[in-house]
Amino acid sequence: MNVTGCLMSGSQRLTDGCFCCSRCLGNRLFETHPECKDVFFLFRDVQDLERLKTNRDLRAHGLRVMSFIEKTVARLDQPERLEALAVELGKSHYHYNAAPKYYNYVGAEFICAVQPILKERWTTELEEAWKVN
Repeated sequence: MNVTGCLMSGSQRLTDGCFCCSRCLGNRLFETHPECKDVFFLFRDVQDLERLKTNRDLRAHGLRVMSFIEKTVARLDQPERLEALAVELGKSHYHYNAAPKYYNYVGAEFICAVQPILKERWTTELEEAWKVN
């Protein structure tokens, strides 16, 4: 199966598990890389990770991330629209001063959050497709 097919094959279950995945992604990211929290001005001062897990702003951000993933997968066969989507996301993150090094952290945590949702549909090939830069 090609990369596009691989990514699309798990997209429906991923969409169904979007809420759970978005919560896991944010929680794990700040547990493994607490310095990433400094980029998020709405909750950078929250020191208690347990309190952060119930933070509405973090939950909303996680849902926006998952919405972006859903849109990305839906546009895999539309390179121009996919590029425009990625450029807009890049512009907004540039204004937030999100350092590029954080994107790799988010990517790794995304894979950790998604893997349990896709269960038996998760394959090495699918993991490699999500890792493509």
